[in-house]
Amino acid sequence: MVTSEDHYFAATSGSIYSSGTLNYYSWRGYLEAFEEVVIVARVKPKLYPEKDHERSDGPGISFCALPDYTGPWQYLRARHEAQIITRRAVAQCGVYLLRVPGLVSQMVWHELVRSGKPYALDVVGDPWDALSPGSWPGILRPAFRLLAAHQLKRICARANAVNYVTYAALQRRYPPAESAYAVGFSDVRLEKGNAHEHLLEARLRRLRQSPWRDAKNGSPIRIGFIGSLSGLYKGPDLLLDAAAQCSRDINFQLLMVGDGRCLADMKSLATKLGIAHRVQFLGRLSFGTPIFDFLDNVDLFILPSRQEGLPRALIEAMSRGCPCIASTVGGIPELLEAGDLVPPNSSEKLAKLILKVAGDSDRLLAMSARNLAKAAQFSPEKLNESRRAFLEEVKRRSAL
Repeated sequence: MVTSEDHYFAATSGSIYSSGTLNYYSWRGYLEAFEEVVIVARVKPKLYPEKDHERSDGPGISFCALPDYTGPWQYLRARHEAQIITRRAVAQCGVYLLRVPGLVSQMVWHELVRSGKPYALDVVGDPWDALSPGSWPGILRPAFRLLAAHQLKRICARANAVNYVTYAALQRRYPPAESAYAVGFSDVRLEKGNAHEHLLEARLRRLRQSPWRDAKNGSPIRIGFIGSLSGLYKGPDLLLDAAAQCSRDINFQLLMVGDGRCLADMKSLATKLGIAHRVQFLGRLSFGTPIFDFLDNVDLFILPSRQEGLPRALIEAMSRGCPCIASTVGGIPELLEAGDLVPPNSSEKLAKLILKVAGDSDRLLAMSARNLAKAAQFSPEKLNESRRAFLEEVKRRSAL
Protein backbone atom coordinates (compact mmCIF):
# COMPACT_ATOMS: atom_id res chain seq x y z
CA MET A 1 0.00 0.00 0.00
CA VAL A 2 1.15 3.55 -0.77
CA THR A 3 0.30 6.50 1.44
CA SER A 4 1.52 10.10 1.45
CA GLU A 5 2.54 12.58 4.09
CA ASP A 6 3.44 16.28 3.88
CA HIS A 7 5.41 16.22 7.13
CA TYR A 8 9.21 16.51 6.92
CA PHE A 9 11.38 13.48 7.71
CA ALA A 10 15.11 13.01 8.21
CA ALA A 11 17.34 10.19 6.93
CA THR A 12 20.20 9.15 9.22
CA SER A 13 22.40 6.06 8.78
CA GLY A 14 19.86 4.37 6.52
CA SER A 15 16.88 4.96 8.83
CA ILE A 16 14.07 7.52 8.75
CA TYR A 17 13.28 9.76 11.73
CA SER A 18 10.55 12.21 12.54
CA SER A 19 9.49 14.68 15.18
CA GLY A 20 5.99 14.72 16.62
CA THR A 21 3.70 11.71 16.49
CA LEU A 22 4.65 10.32 13.07
CA ASN A 23 6.84 7.55 14.44
CA TYR A 24 6.76 3.85 13.58
CA TYR A 25 3.91 3.27 16.02
CA SER A 26 1.66 5.71 14.14
CA TRP A 27 2.07 3.77 10.87
CA ARG A 28 1.94 0.28 12.37
CA GLY A 29 -1.87 0.16 12.31
CA TYR A 30 -1.77 -0.08 8.52
CA LEU A 31 -0.05 -3.46 8.83
CA GLU A 32 -3.23 -4.98 10.25
CA ALA A 33 -4.64 -4.84 6.70
CA PHE A 34 -1.54 -4.66 4.50
CA GLU A 35 1.74 -6.57 4.44
CA GLU A 36 3.80 -3.57 3.40
CA VAL A 37 3.34 0.19 3.52
CA VAL A 38 5.32 2.68 1.43
CA ILE A 39 5.17 6.33 2.57
CA VAL A 40 5.82 8.99 -0.06
CA ALA A 41 7.29 12.00 1.74
CA ARG A 42 10.03 14.62 1.74
CA VAL A 43 13.21 13.32 3.35
CA LYS A 44 16.28 15.37 4.24
CA PRO A 45 19.66 13.64 4.86
CA LYS A 46 21.20 14.36 8.27
CA LEU A 47 24.33 13.14 10.00
CA TYR A 48 22.60 12.51 13.34
CA PRO A 49 18.96 12.33 14.44
CA GLU A 50 17.79 15.24 16.58
CA LYS A 51 17.26 14.45 20.25
CA ASP A 52 13.45 14.60 20.07
CA HIS A 53 13.15 12.58 16.85
CA GLU A 54 11.89 9.01 16.79
CA ARG A 55 12.31 6.20 14.27
CA SER A 56 9.57 6.24 11.61
CA ASP A 57 10.45 3.27 9.43
CA GLY A 58 10.74 -0.35 10.48
CA PRO A 59 9.46 -3.84 9.62
CA GLY A 60 6.82 -3.48 6.92
CA ILE A 61 7.12 0.33 6.82
CA SER A 62 9.42 1.96 4.26
CA PHE A 63 9.77 5.40 2.69
CA CYS A 64 9.87 6.64 -0.87
CA ALA A 65 12.09 9.69 -0.36
CA LEU A 66 11.24 12.85 -2.28
CA PRO A 67 13.60 15.84 -2.53
CA ASP A 68 13.40 18.13 0.48
CA TYR A 69 11.61 21.40 -0.32
CA THR A 70 9.72 24.10 1.56
CA GLY A 71 6.88 26.15 0.13
CA PRO A 72 5.38 26.38 -3.36
CA TRP A 73 8.39 27.95 -5.10
CA GLN A 74 10.87 25.27 -3.99
CA TYR A 75 8.19 22.71 -4.88
CA LEU A 76 8.12 23.96 -8.46
CA ARG A 77 11.91 23.56 -8.72
CA ALA A 78 11.86 20.04 -7.26
CA ARG A 79 8.68 18.93 -9.00
CA HIS A 80 10.16 17.10 -12.01
CA GLU A 81 12.48 14.91 -9.94
CA ALA A 82 9.72 14.28 -7.39
CA GLN A 83 7.28 13.22 -10.13
CA ILE A 84 9.72 10.60 -11.43
CA ILE A 85 10.19 9.16 -7.92
CA THR A 86 6.43 9.23 -7.27
CA ARG A 87 5.70 7.40 -10.52
CA ARG A 88 8.02 4.56 -9.51
CA ALA A 89 6.33 4.23 -6.10
CA VAL A 90 2.85 4.12 -7.64
CA ALA A 91 3.92 1.46 -10.14
CA GLN A 92 5.12 -0.86 -7.36
CA CYS A 93 1.86 -1.03 -5.35
CA GLY A 94 -1.82 -1.75 -5.90
CA VAL A 95 -3.54 0.09 -3.04
CA TYR A 96 -3.39 3.85 -2.48
CA LEU A 97 -4.56 5.73 0.62
CA LEU A 98 -3.56 9.39 0.52
CA ARG A 99 -3.50 11.83 3.45
CA VAL A 100 -4.87 15.14 2.21
CA PRO A 101 -4.49 18.08 1.85
CA GLY A 102 -0.86 18.62 0.88
CA LEU A 103 1.43 19.09 -2.09
CA VAL A 104 2.94 15.60 -1.76
CA SER A 105 -0.50 13.98 -1.78
CA GLN A 106 -1.53 16.14 -4.71
CA MET A 107 1.50 14.94 -6.67
CA VAL A 108 0.65 11.30 -5.99
CA TRP A 109 -2.99 11.99 -6.90
CA HIS A 110 -2.02 13.41 -10.30
CA GLU A 111 -0.05 10.26 -11.03
CA LEU A 112 -2.95 8.02 -9.97
CA VAL A 113 -5.38 9.94 -12.19
CA ARG A 114 -2.93 9.81 -15.09
CA SER A 115 -2.61 6.03 -14.77
CA GLY A 116 -6.33 5.46 -14.08
CA LYS A 117 -5.83 3.84 -10.66
CA PRO A 118 -8.47 3.95 -7.88
CA TYR A 119 -7.56 5.54 -4.57
CA ALA A 120 -8.85 6.25 -1.06
CA LEU A 121 -8.33 9.23 1.24
CA ASP A 122 -7.77 10.31 4.81
CA VAL A 123 -8.95 13.95 4.94
CA VAL A 124 -7.15 15.50 7.91
CA GLY A 125 -7.37 19.26 7.32
CA ASP A 126 -8.98 22.15 5.49
CA PRO A 127 -6.84 24.29 3.13
CA TRP A 128 -9.54 26.99 3.00
CA ASP A 129 -9.07 27.67 6.71
CA ALA A 130 -5.33 26.96 6.64
CA LEU A 131 -4.84 29.84 4.19
CA SER A 132 -7.28 32.23 5.87
CA PRO A 133 -6.29 35.88 6.52
CA GLY A 134 -3.46 36.12 9.03
CA SER A 135 -2.10 32.66 8.33
CA TRP A 136 0.45 33.69 5.71
CA PRO A 137 1.60 37.17 4.62
CA GLY A 138 2.18 36.31 0.94
CA ILE A 139 0.41 38.42 -1.67
CA LEU A 140 -0.72 35.26 -3.48
CA ARG A 141 -2.37 33.77 -0.40
CA PRO A 142 -5.98 34.39 -1.61
CA ALA A 143 -5.24 32.73 -4.96
CA PHE A 144 -3.54 29.72 -3.33
CA ARG A 145 -6.48 29.46 -0.92
CA LEU A 146 -9.03 29.22 -3.72
CA LEU A 147 -6.89 26.82 -5.73
CA ALA A 148 -6.15 24.48 -2.80
CA ALA A 149 -9.80 24.25 -1.71
CA HIS A 150 -10.95 23.64 -5.28
CA GLN A 151 -8.32 20.95 -5.76
CA LEU A 152 -9.30 19.11 -2.57
CA LYS A 153 -12.93 19.07 -3.71
CA ARG A 154 -11.81 17.43 -6.96
CA ILE A 155 -9.69 14.88 -5.14
CA CYS A 156 -12.50 13.92 -2.74
CA ALA A 157 -15.06 13.68 -5.54
CA ARG A 158 -13.04 10.97 -7.36
CA ALA A 159 -12.06 8.79 -4.38
CA ASN A 160 -13.71 5.39 -3.88
CA ALA A 161 -13.37 5.54 -0.08
CA VAL A 162 -12.89 8.51 2.24
CA ASN A 163 -12.32 8.92 5.95
CA TYR A 164 -12.73 12.41 7.37
CA VAL A 165 -11.34 13.22 10.82
CA THR A 166 -14.54 15.17 11.53
CA TYR A 167 -18.11 13.94 11.85
CA ALA A 168 -19.56 16.52 9.46
CA ALA A 169 -17.50 19.72 9.07
CA LEU A 170 -15.03 18.60 6.39
CA GLN A 171 -17.68 16.48 4.70
CA ARG A 172 -19.83 19.54 4.04
CA ARG A 173 -17.04 21.49 2.38
CA TYR A 174 -15.36 18.57 0.55
CA PRO A 175 -18.12 16.02 -0.15
CA PRO A 176 -17.35 12.48 -1.32
CA ALA A 177 -18.78 10.88 -4.43
CA GLU A 178 -22.21 9.29 -3.98
CA SER A 179 -20.72 5.87 -4.70
CA ALA A 180 -17.83 6.27 -2.26
CA TYR A 181 -17.55 4.55 1.10
CA ALA A 182 -17.42 7.55 3.44
CA VAL A 183 -16.85 7.52 7.20
CA GLY A 184 -15.71 9.96 9.85
CA PHE A 185 -13.44 9.17 12.78
CA SER A 186 -10.41 10.81 14.38
CA ASP A 187 -6.76 9.73 14.18
CA VAL A 188 -6.06 10.86 17.74
CA ARG A 189 -4.05 8.55 20.03
CA LEU A 190 -5.06 8.53 23.69
CA GLU A 191 -3.88 6.44 26.60
CA LYS A 192 -5.85 3.26 27.13
CA GLY A 193 -8.18 3.07 30.08
CA ASN A 194 -8.19 6.70 31.24
CA ALA A 195 -9.99 6.70 34.61
CA HIS A 196 -12.75 9.30 34.22
CA GLU A 197 -13.53 9.54 37.95
CA HIS A 198 -9.86 9.77 38.96
CA LEU A 199 -9.16 12.59 36.51
CA LEU A 200 -12.25 14.52 37.50
CA GLU A 201 -11.38 14.22 41.19
CA ALA A 202 -7.83 15.42 40.50
CA ARG A 203 -9.16 18.38 38.54
CA LEU A 204 -11.59 19.23 41.35
CA ARG A 205 -8.74 19.15 43.90
CA ARG A 206 -6.68 21.44 41.70
CA LEU A 207 -9.52 23.96 41.43
CA ARG A 208 -10.11 23.93 45.19
CA GLN A 209 -6.44 24.41 46.02
CA SER A 210 -6.16 27.58 43.93
CA PRO A 211 -7.73 30.91 44.96
CA TRP A 212 -9.69 31.17 41.72
CA ARG A 213 -12.22 33.68 42.99
CA ASP A 214 -9.41 36.23 43.35
CA ALA A 215 -8.16 35.81 39.80
CA LYS A 216 -6.23 39.10 39.87
CA ASN A 217 -4.28 38.71 43.12
CA GLY A 218 -4.33 34.94 43.66
CA SER A 219 -1.84 32.36 42.46
CA PRO A 220 -1.21 32.37 38.69
CA ILE A 221 -3.71 30.61 36.49
CA ARG A 222 -1.69 28.21 34.35
CA ILE A 223 -2.84 28.51 30.73
CA GLY A 224 -1.61 25.83 28.34
CA PHE A 225 -1.15 25.71 24.55
CA ILE A 226 0.12 22.89 22.32
CA GLY A 227 0.68 23.44 18.62
CA SER A 228 3.19 23.61 15.81
CA LEU A 229 5.04 26.91 15.49
CA SER A 230 6.06 26.20 11.90
CA GLY A 231 3.34 28.69 10.92
CA LEU A 232 0.59 30.73 12.52
CA TYR A 233 -2.36 28.47 11.72
CA LYS A 234 -2.61 27.33 15.37
CA GLY A 235 -3.00 30.98 16.43
CA PRO A 236 -0.09 31.39 18.89
CA ASP A 237 0.07 35.10 18.06
CA LEU A 238 -3.64 35.46 18.84
CA LEU A 239 -3.18 33.77 22.21
CA LEU A 240 -0.26 36.03 23.13
CA ASP A 241 -2.24 39.11 22.15
CA ALA A 242 -5.28 37.94 24.15
CA ALA A 243 -3.09 37.17 27.16
CA ALA A 244 -1.65 40.68 27.02
CA GLN A 245 -5.18 42.11 27.05
CA CYS A 246 -5.92 40.03 30.18
CA SER A 247 -2.72 40.96 32.01
CA ARG A 248 -4.23 43.80 34.06
CA ASP A 249 -7.17 41.71 35.26
CA ILE A 250 -5.79 38.25 36.02
CA ASN A 251 -2.56 36.76 37.28
CA PHE A 252 -1.55 34.09 34.76
CA GLN A 253 1.31 31.96 33.53
CA LEU A 254 1.17 31.00 29.85
CA LEU A 255 2.91 27.73 28.94
CA MET A 256 3.40 27.16 25.21
CA VAL A 257 4.45 23.76 23.83
CA GLY A 258 5.63 23.62 20.23
CA ASP A 259 8.55 24.34 17.94
CA GLY A 260 9.13 25.68 14.46
CA ARG A 261 10.37 28.62 12.43
CA CYS A 262 7.95 31.07 14.12
CA LEU A 263 9.25 30.36 17.63
CA ALA A 264 11.67 33.32 17.62
CA ASP A 265 8.92 35.61 16.33
CA MET A 266 6.57 34.50 19.12
CA LYS A 267 9.23 35.16 21.75
CA SER A 268 9.75 38.63 20.28
CA LEU A 269 5.99 39.23 20.26
CA ALA A 270 5.70 38.27 23.94
CA THR A 271 8.44 40.80 24.73
CA LYS A 272 6.79 43.49 22.60
CA LEU A 273 3.47 42.92 24.39
CA GLY A 274 5.14 43.20 27.77
CA ILE A 275 4.27 39.68 28.96
CA ALA A 276 7.57 37.84 28.37
CA HIS A 277 7.96 37.33 32.14
CA ARG A 278 4.62 35.47 32.18
CA VAL A 279 5.24 33.22 29.16
CA GLN A 280 7.32 30.04 28.99
CA PHE A 281 8.15 28.47 25.63
CA LEU A 282 8.73 24.79 26.41
CA GLY A 283 9.64 23.55 22.94
CA ARG A 284 8.40 20.23 21.64
CA LEU A 285 7.27 17.52 24.07
CA SER A 286 7.18 13.83 23.18
CA PHE A 287 3.81 12.15 22.82
CA GLY A 288 2.57 10.20 25.82
CA THR A 289 3.65 10.82 29.41
CA PRO A 290 5.39 14.21 28.84
CA ILE A 291 2.31 15.65 27.12
CA PHE A 292 -0.15 14.21 29.63
CA ASP A 293 1.95 15.41 32.59
CA PHE A 294 1.94 18.88 31.05
CA LEU A 295 -1.83 18.84 30.59
CA ASP A 296 -2.41 17.61 34.14
CA ASN A 297 -0.63 20.70 35.41
CA VAL A 298 -2.48 23.41 33.48
CA ASP A 299 -5.74 24.99 34.60
CA LEU A 300 -7.07 26.12 31.23
CA PHE A 301 -6.15 24.88 27.74
CA ILE A 302 -6.54 27.25 24.79
CA LEU A 303 -6.30 26.51 21.05
CA PRO A 304 -7.23 29.61 18.96
CA SER A 305 -6.56 27.93 15.60
CA ARG A 306 -7.14 29.51 12.23
CA GLN A 307 -7.63 26.06 10.69
CA GLU A 308 -8.17 22.50 11.90
CA GLY A 309 -9.50 19.12 10.99
CA LEU A 310 -10.18 17.63 14.40
CA PRO A 311 -7.26 18.78 16.58
CA ARG A 312 -5.41 16.00 18.36
CA ALA A 313 -4.03 18.35 21.03
CA LEU A 314 -7.50 19.53 21.98
CA ILE A 315 -8.84 15.99 22.36
CA GLU A 316 -5.79 15.06 24.43
CA ALA A 317 -6.44 18.05 26.70
CA MET A 318 -10.11 17.10 27.03
CA SER A 319 -9.13 13.53 27.90
CA ARG A 320 -7.17 14.86 30.89
CA GLY A 321 -10.10 16.90 32.15
CA CYS A 322 -8.75 20.28 31.08
CA PRO A 323 -11.26 23.11 30.72
CA CYS A 324 -10.78 24.20 27.10
CA ILE A 325 -11.35 27.26 24.94
CA ALA A 326 -10.91 27.03 21.16
CA SER A 327 -11.96 28.66 17.90
CA THR A 328 -14.93 27.78 15.69
CA VAL A 329 -12.95 26.22 12.82
CA GLY A 330 -12.99 22.73 11.33
CA GLY A 331 -14.39 20.07 13.62
CA ILE A 332 -13.80 21.98 16.89
CA PRO A 333 -17.53 22.85 17.30
CA GLU A 334 -18.14 19.08 17.26
CA LEU A 335 -16.05 18.85 20.44
CA LEU A 336 -16.82 21.88 22.62
CA GLU A 337 -19.96 23.66 23.80
CA ALA A 338 -20.82 26.94 22.06
CA GLY A 339 -20.00 28.88 25.22
CA ASP A 340 -16.41 27.59 25.11
CA LEU A 341 -15.80 28.80 21.54
CA VAL A 342 -14.58 32.04 19.99
CA PRO A 343 -14.44 33.16 16.34
CA PRO A 344 -11.05 32.70 14.64
CA ASN A 345 -8.75 35.71 14.30
CA SER A 346 -10.34 37.58 17.24
CA SER A 347 -7.93 38.07 20.13
CA GLU A 348 -10.40 40.55 21.68
CA LYS A 349 -13.19 37.96 22.00
CA LEU A 350 -10.69 35.37 23.17
CA ALA A 351 -9.50 37.72 25.93
CA LYS A 352 -13.09 38.37 27.04
CA LEU A 353 -13.83 34.65 27.33
CA ILE A 354 -10.59 33.99 29.25
CA LEU A 355 -11.56 36.69 31.76
CA LYS A 356 -15.07 35.28 32.00
CA VAL A 357 -14.03 31.74 32.92
CA ALA A 358 -10.76 32.37 34.78
CA GLY A 359 -12.34 33.35 38.09
CA ASP A 360 -15.30 30.98 37.94
CA SER A 361 -14.29 27.67 39.50
CA ASP A 362 -17.80 26.22 39.07
CA ARG A 363 -17.71 26.90 35.35
CA LEU A 364 -14.21 25.48 35.03
CA LEU A 365 -15.29 22.27 36.75
CA ALA A 366 -18.37 21.97 34.52
CA MET A 367 -16.15 22.41 31.45
CA SER A 368 -13.82 19.73 32.80
CA ALA A 369 -16.65 17.22 33.31
CA ARG A 370 -18.09 17.86 29.84
CA ASN A 371 -14.72 17.44 28.19
CA LEU A 372 -13.94 14.17 29.96
CA ALA A 373 -17.29 12.74 28.89
CA LYS A 374 -16.80 13.85 25.28
CA ALA A 375 -13.24 12.51 25.10
CA ALA A 376 -14.51 9.06 26.10
CA GLN A 377 -15.87 8.79 22.54
CA PHE A 378 -12.26 8.70 21.33
CA SER A 379 -11.15 5.62 23.22
CA PRO A 380 -8.35 3.68 21.49
CA GLU A 381 -10.56 0.60 21.32
CA LYS A 382 -13.34 2.39 19.43
CA LEU A 383 -11.01 4.22 17.06
CA ASN A 384 -8.94 1.10 16.30
CA GLU A 385 -12.11 -0.79 15.41
CA SER A 386 -13.23 2.00 13.07
CA ARG A 387 -9.80 2.17 11.50
CA ARG A 388 -9.62 -1.58 10.85
CA ALA A 389 -13.05 -1.57 9.18
CA PHE A 390 -12.06 1.34 6.95
CA LEU A 391 -8.76 -0.23 5.89
CA GLU A 392 -10.47 -3.51 5.04
CA GLU A 393 -12.98 -1.64 2.87
CA VAL A 394 -10.16 0.24 1.13
CA LYS A 395 -8.45 -3.09 0.46
CA ARG A 396 -11.66 -4.65 -0.84
CA ARG A 397 -12.47 -1.80 -3.19
CA SER A 398 -8.92 -1.71 -4.55
CA ALA A 399 -9.26 -5.36 -5.55
CA LEU A 400 -12.46 -4.82 -7.56
